Order: sequence, then C-alpha cells, then structure tokens
Amino acid sequence: MRSKFFIFALIVIVLGIAAPVLAREGKPFQALGRISAPAPGDALQGMVAIVGSTAVEGLRRWELSFAYAQDTTNTWFLIERDDASIRDQTLAEWDTNTITDGTYHLRLTIFVEGGERSDLIVENLRIRNYSPIETSTPHPSPTVLITTMHTPIPLTITPLPTNAIEISSNDFSNSLWRGVIMTTVLFLIIGLYTSIRKTLR
Repeated sequence: MRSKFFIFALIVIVLGIAAPVLAREGKPFQALGRISAPAPGDALQGMVAIVGSTAVEGLRRWELSFAYAQDTTNTWFLIERDDASIRDQTLAEWDTNTITDGTYHLRLTIFVEGGERSDLIVENLRIRNYSPIETSTPHPSPTVLITTMHTPIPLTITPLPTNAIEISSNDFSNSLWRGVIMTTVLFLIIGLYTSIRKTLR
C-alpha cells in the first residue's frame, strides 16, 4: 500500500514540474515576445523607438542588443535591459548617431523561469545617418526566433564602438585656429609683397 502511494505522489510531483515547461513550449511565436518596430530592412536615422512586447508568462528579464550584420564573431552590443512586462509599447530608444552607417541586426532576448531563453532577431536594419537612403528598399528577411535552454551566465557589456565620422569640439577648435593662423600669414605675405613692389618702383 505504501509503495503504491509513493509512486502516485512521485507521478504528481513530476507532472507538476513538467507541466509549466510543456505549456510554454506549446505557445506560438508571439507568446514569447515580439518586436513590432522597426521592421526587417528598414532604413533608420537618429533616435529610433523600438516597439514590442515582453509580457510573457514566467518572465525573469529581457535584453535589447544590436550587432553588425557582417560580423562573424557573434558580438552584440547592449541597448537596454529590464525585468518589466511590457505590451506593445516602446522598449527602448536606440541612438543610431553613436554608430557608423551600415547594416545591423537587432535582437530581443527574453529569459523566463526554468532557464529558457528566446532570441528574436530583426535582420538587415540600414543605419543611414551620414549617407543617402537608397531609393529601392532591399527585400526584408523574416524575423528570426531562436529558443534555447541555457544556464544563466553573468552579462558582459561590450562598450559601443567609436563613431569614426563624429567630429569632437577639440578637433573643431584646432581646425579653426589653424585657419586663422594661415589666413594671417597669407595677408602678411601679400602685404610684404605689395610693399616691396612699391619700393622697387
């Protein structure tokens, strides 16, 4: 009698642990969060509002990050992270002025209880702050969803790359002073040349 009761209790415990995980795995793509905007292939400038949802069952935290489309090292740069459950609202403001023009991928990573992780990737976003936007928009590729089980690891934040096109105030001041000095020297040379010609006459 005791052995039957023990087996019954063991079955109940196993089902109680497995049921939430199986329920999450059976949910559709949208139930694991989404990015509504920007869309794949969009051309972006300045401050960009990233709109989406993180309202999922068992949410622990979420992270927004971006990567160079041509990068083979799988390096992602953090934009925002939080543990708030958000539904169809702005997740973060992405300042694209701090990066060089090019093609990028945007990723929303959602961590839920039980160690499950979902990566939603919006591909081929075209940053065009310092270059013209093409008249023909490239055909957008679909948003990629990757769901994995993982062991949580400490987050390593990679600093943003330096914008090579950005001009600092020191550079501007130095250029201005060089221009003033060169103009003064040029005027002195012209004045000296004019004085010598008058003397020779």
